[in-house]
Amino acid sequence: MRFKNLKIFLLLLLVLPQMSCEENTVDTSAALEEVFLNAEQLPNLKSLIVYKDNSIIKEKYFHNGAADIEHDVRSVTKSVMSTLIGIAIDKGFIQSEDQTINVFLDPLVGNLDSAKSKIRIRDLLSMSSGFYGNELSSSSEYNNWISAPNQLLYTLSQPLVSQPGQTFYYNSGASHLLSIILTQATGMSSYNFAKQYLFQPLGISDHNWSTDKQGSNNGAAGLRLTPQDMLKIGILYLNGGIYNNTQVLPRSWITKATTAKITTGTVIPFASDYGYLWWNGRAHSRSYFFANGWGGQFILVVPELSLIVVASNEWSGIPSAIAGEQWYNTLNLIINEIIPIYN
Repeated sequence: MRFKNLKIFLLLLLVLPQMSCEENTVDTSAALEEVFLNAEQLPNLKSLIVYKDNSIIKEKYFHNGAADIEHDVRSVTKSVMSTLIGIAIDKGFIQSEDQTINVFLDPLVGNLDSAKSKIRIRDLLSMSSGFYGNELSSSSEYNNWISAPNQLLYTLSQPLVSQPGQTFYYNSGASHLLSIILTQATGMSSYNFAKQYLFQPLGISDHNWSTDKQGSNNGAAGLRLTPQDMLKIGILYLNGGIYNNTQVLPRSWITKATTAKITTGTVIPFASDYGYLWWNGRAHSRSYFFANGWGGQFILVVPELSLIVVASNEWSGIPSAIAGEQWYNTLNLIINEIIPIYN
């Protein structure tokens, strides 16, 4: 009798964990299904992809969106720009992010004044250049910059309102300087450099990338990517710079780019710090980093959970207040509905 009971006990030890695992899978799937039903209610959401443990768990496209339709991802472009600078340093085109901008820009504009010549590439990457022009407090600043006759001269003509490296000011003009610096350092447009060293290794097809009035690719916005392209960039960062067994980007750069360099002062929800053109935050006891575009374009990575969430929204022609609302609603859904499922 005791032997028979022992066999039953051992059998239960084998079966119960499997039952628990299956129940958890069902619960997770049901919870995610509910999230996607909620997502469907967001009127301008085009795509939502949840990727975990090396595979897509669920993806859905809304309102005429599709996996292979390219989309202007706005300031997600900045995170791509950070990636290109990291590659350029790794390839020896740029010595390091500690180089000062005058090394690259003086040949174009003449000698910068002594204060501006001390701005380093790292200051542009961390939104702490010191240049006047904070778009998060002045919604017209981006339009003032993009409509200027010369985007380079517009930015360089702005006064310094803080010491470089000290204060966070969200400034697209300062980010755009990185595109010009990359071209000066490599002799290639930012787009051609990206095609050779980033897009081709990731299997990203040719897409449009808008330029300034002098022909330099916009280092702050205007890159068009598909949702699947966005996911590939997220996978690159989640996997330590490796894609398809190829080291495309140094792991050391990913660490630099995605860890806090400066506090944002919580100027936007869900992000308390900023790395190298990547936002940083923490919720539900998990740290995450994300690329962030106007109107609701996101590549969000939670390394501890091996989780990536990609989302895109229609933003063109959308009133500013509505674009801001859909940005918040989409990011809130990712952080407060998707992350807890896997926590």
